[in-house]
Amino acid sequence: MTDNLTIYKQIYPIQCSKIAELGYRSVINIRPDAETVMQPNSDDLAAATKQANLAYHHLPFDDERLSMTTIEQFAEYYHTVPKPILMFCGTGARAKLLYQSALMQGLL
Repeated sequence: MTDNLTIYKQIYPIQCSKIAELGYRSVINIRPDAETVMQPNSDDLAAATKQANLAYHHLPFDDERLSMTTIEQFAEYYHTVPKPILMFCGTGARAKLLYQSALMQGLL
């Protein structure tokens, strides 16, 4: 999306060291835990990102529950975490929606 933010699909703990090697410094997970059987949970991703020396935030929401509070919290993370940021959800669609919503609100 920008030099500071990449939007991506589901990541897995085993990928975190490679994400750090690629130059990312933060990960924002907007996917709720247990959406699918095969997805890793946030605690496992938090541990893997910590081991890879990446900042990590979990800001879960689904398409039907995108609130102004969620948009504002994302904007706060965006402005305060080390960049570049990798933000992800299941397919990338919700992550894109959240980013665009923050832009439209003038928060980024």
